[in-house]
Amino acid sequence: MKSEPSPDLQDLPPEMPTLIARLAWGGGFLVTLLVPLIFFIVGYQSEVARLESALQVGVYSNIKQSDSDPGATWGVFHTPQAVLAALDWLPHETSIRITNGNQQLLAGQNEDPPPPHLTRTASLDLGTNDTAQLALSRSIRPLLLYTLLMCVPGLILGAIAFITLRDLPMRVFRRTLQEIAIRKVTEEKLAKSLSIFSATLESTADGIFVTDTQGREVVTNKRFRDMWRLQQSADTYANNNETLIELTNKLREPAAFLATLKDLSKHIDVNQGSTLELRDGRHFEWNSQPQFVNGQVVGRVTSFRDVSNRKHAEALLAIENEVLEMVVCGQPLKAALGVLADHVEVLSGEMFCTILFRKASEGAELVCVSGRSLPNDVVDGIVHREQVLLGTVFAAITKSEDTPQHGLADEYSGVIEDIGHHPIWAGYCSLMANHGVHACFAVAVRSTDGHLLGLIVAHYRNPSKQQPHDRELMWVAAHLVRIAIERRQAEDRLQVLAHYDTLTRLPNRTLFHDRLNQALTRLERNKGQVALMFIDLDRFKTINDTLGHDLGDQLLREVSARLLLCVREMDTVARLGGDEFTIILEHINRAEDAATVASKIIEAFATPFRLGQQETFVTPSIGITIYPSDSDNSSHLIKYADTAMYRAKEDGGNGYRFFTTEMNTLASDRLEMESGLRRALERGEFVVYYQPKFDLANDRITGAEALLRWKHPHRGLVSPAEFIPILEETGLIESVGSWVLKTVCNQIRTWQDTTGLPPLVIAVNLSGRQLQRSNLANTIADILEETGVDPRFLELEVTESILMHDPQCAVDMLMQIRNKGILHIDVDDFGTGYSSLSYLKQFPIDCLKLDKSFVDGLPHDEDDIAISQAVIAMAHSLRLTVIAEGVEREEQLAFLRDNGCNVIQGYIISPPVPAHAFAQLVQESVQKSTTALS
Repeated sequence: MKSEPSPDLQDLPPEMPTLIARLAWGGGFLVTLLVPLIFFIVGYQSEVARLESALQVGVYSNIKQSDSDPGATWGVFHTPQAVLAALDWLPHETSIRITNGNQQLLAGQNEDPPPPHLTRTASLDLGTNDTAQLALSRSIRPLLLYTLLMCVPGLILGAIAFITLRDLPMRVFRRTLQEIAIRKVTEEKLAKSLSIFSATLESTADGIFVTDTQGREVVTNKRFRDMWRLQQSADTYANNNETLIELTNKLREPAAFLATLKDLSKHIDVNQGSTLELRDGRHFEWNSQPQFVNGQVVGRVTSFRDVSNRKHAEALLAIENEVLEMVVCGQPLKAALGVLADHVEVLSGEMFCTILFRKASEGAELVCVSGRSLPNDVVDGIVHREQVLLGTVFAAITKSEDTPQHGLADEYSGVIEDIGHHPIWAGYCSLMANHGVHACFAVAVRSTDGHLLGLIVAHYRNPSKQQPHDRELMWVAAHLVRIAIERRQAEDRLQVLAHYDTLTRLPNRTLFHDRLNQALTRLERNKGQVALMFIDLDRFKTINDTLGHDLGDQLLREVSARLLLCVREMDTVARLGGDEFTIILEHINRAEDAATVASKIIEAFATPFRLGQQETFVTPSIGITIYPSDSDNSSHLIKYADTAMYRAKEDGGNGYRFFTTEMNTLASDRLEMESGLRRALERGEFVVYYQPKFDLANDRITGAEALLRWKHPHRGLVSPAEFIPILEETGLIESVGSWVLKTVCNQIRTWQDTTGLPPLVIAVNLSGRQLQRSNLANTIADILEETGVDPRFLELEVTESILMHDPQCAVDMLMQIRNKGILHIDVDDFGTGYSSLSYLKQFPIDCLKLDKSFVDGLPHDEDDIAISQAVIAMAHSLRLTVIAEGVEREEQLAFLRDNGCNVIQGYIISPPVPAHAFAQLVQESVQKSTTALS
């Protein structure tokens, strides 16, 4: 918003502001006094009128009309009580006094009001020639208080009156002075406009050219004439269009420029990139707008800006973008640098550009790239002799970096001037001179760490026509060449890292899948067979943990080398990770060819591996699948080869197995079972069965062994032999084992509380994984505390093989369990492992369970008889109880009873049954025992 100049109050007469202020003060004071004064007068008159009215009521209170003559009245003498009764309606603040002629009080009502007060009197006729006086009084204090409060609005109205009387005249005077000041400012602006306009024209960085409707020069600034290199005009306003003619003579294409200047309705927007190209190669950006005066076009204002440097920079940026895009998009490096050389030659106009670089690392092939302006015969000469000529140059530069010779170390760090005078360039310069081209200077292309990557050489037909900006072009080109070469080298390194194993330099998983798909695609056209081999090293984890990871890595490298010796060059050996290798055998005639290669691999691995000062043996487990007989899908082939490899490992390793359909079925069943087991617990599919334990001394059931069962929703009851190993391998046995413990404890508590059964000891099997948990004892104690079961009624069974896997650890864990109050710990499947008697006596155990495999042959198999008798005798000597498993026939029972076996369990008593059926068996056993005693 344009601000108006403030008026100068000093121009008023000196007594005028004082007089106006006095009038304003007087008016404000008068208004302030009038408001409470008027309020007091009105209020006072109102109080007087109220008292006068009351006196009239009191004086005429006893006057009545005649009954015979309604128009006549007759009087009744007053009495003080009648007067008081007539004035009873007056408020308590009004005092009533009736006095006689002697001023004696005849009657009264209410106290006298405090002063100041207002009093009014009247005479009363009391009869008997007595007269009295009626006096009414009322305090005027409230009226005075309200009058005082009315001073506040009086002050407000007085202030308003003061401000109004003070400001209104001053506004009139100020407005008059403001108009005078505006007129003065306008005159000053008009006086300065010409000088400001002139200074603006001369200070701007753009050239300003103002023309009239005929195209004649009106105004120009010095910058405009300097840019266009014009002579200074003698007249401010020229009567001809000589300037415009001179401008058009300097342009390469003046037609569009002249047409725009003549069309005064046309607007040129500089943001659209409107530029003019001069004959000397410069570029001017221009913007032109018509000039309006009162809505009429009176001419055109045109501005020019020299953008030659920007155009040059944009051209360099465009070159950089194009070259780098070619490199990023994966086009050959030679093609990208050829485009760069072409652009450098175009921007220079006189120079021929040649780029020399090495394809990869030191010693690799040298490459020469030149622009299209260089004659073909020159390019052919360079191509035929480039390896010798450029090899000499690169060798000399590399040597000079380490040992300076002839001052080349400093020169090769930047621009190399006059390369024709250096002996190492003699052969190259001679070759170029034979074709009429002179090599004048070169720029070294160095990597970020200072190593020489290449050279850019500038050539001229006439060395004297070297342009000043050619060296800048060469520096930019060298920068781009460095980026392009380093980018390509980084891509090559990434390609190796992405597709090859860093340890063995074999193809990794990604490249293996790609080559397998390529091999299958080729065979679809040529109709052949491909064998896929999956190899896993036996005992590699043991070797790696024993000898260390460094020697383990060395072993993997030697394994890779031996595998490569066993296959053809066309085959692929890849490392998928860890100790897993794969081999793709292409173009085999029959499956036996793959078996031959597998045998060669097994034979190659028979020789010990030398790891430092240590010799070690490693054997392979090899799985083989054949395309297309097994499958035509690469994913299935890998899966089948892996399945066959696991079958070879299950068979003892150091061998090979071909994939069969049965393997796939077993693998699918196992996968399906594992998937079902992972959710079986949360779905409530597990149940606990109980197999009774029969005490031979008392002839009754004293307990049971809890056995886990899985009720599959489709397969029904699944054998524990099928799913227990899977629970062990997947680690699910820990959560399932805890569930079994808790379920059994709850069942024991239920039997004790509700069924009235005799005390029963229920045995629960512990897995190897559970024993490895350091908090197993605490877990058992927590379950017992939660369910409220006495530890005496819980029995734990541990297999002999688990105990002997780590005897000392097993002793410690069992002692922790014993300390939690568990009194019954059994060794299950005794005789099937390799127990040491020294450890056996250290285990805190109470019972040995004779395995079913020894009971089956009783009482006819001599070996089973000897083993059973020895186990029973040894257990009794160690004060341990003996439980025989799998008792099914009467003769077995008789033998065990005769040889001192304590407890039996088996189908002869009962198979594993649900909890309610077991309770029924116990009750029947108790009844039989009671009947026998009676």
